[in-house]
Amino acid sequence: MRLALNVRRFAVAAAAVTATAGLLPITATAAQAAPAGPVPASAHAAQRLDFRAPGIIIWSEPRKGSVRRGLGYPGQGFESDKVEKHAYYMCDNGLDTEWWYHGRNVGTGVTGWVPACNLTY
Repeated sequence: MRLALNVRRFAVAAAAVTATAGLLPITATAAQAAPAGPVPASAHAAQRLDFRAPGIIIWSEPRKGSVRRGLGYPGQGFESDKVEKHAYYMCDNGLDTEWWYHGRNVGTGVTGWVPACNLTY
């Protein structure tokens, strides 16, 4: 009886190790397959971001030189409803992008476009 109980415990433990080991490659594969960078507009769900620095311009169109609708500051939050590839933009921190987020400054309610290099996740 005691031997049968130990054999049964060993079988359960072996099955648990096998099941766990089988999950590791799946988890690693899923992590490797995760998209890097912005998600295209067609697949974009509402996303909460924040402004990277004080005084970030919220543009009326996804290009520098369009009408300035307002400014964003860290801590106000930017709720994005879509992201699209548009005009090239060079941020003041030396980063550049062609990805623009459309959304709303949560603190002020101003809506418009902000280049990805001026937002943080």
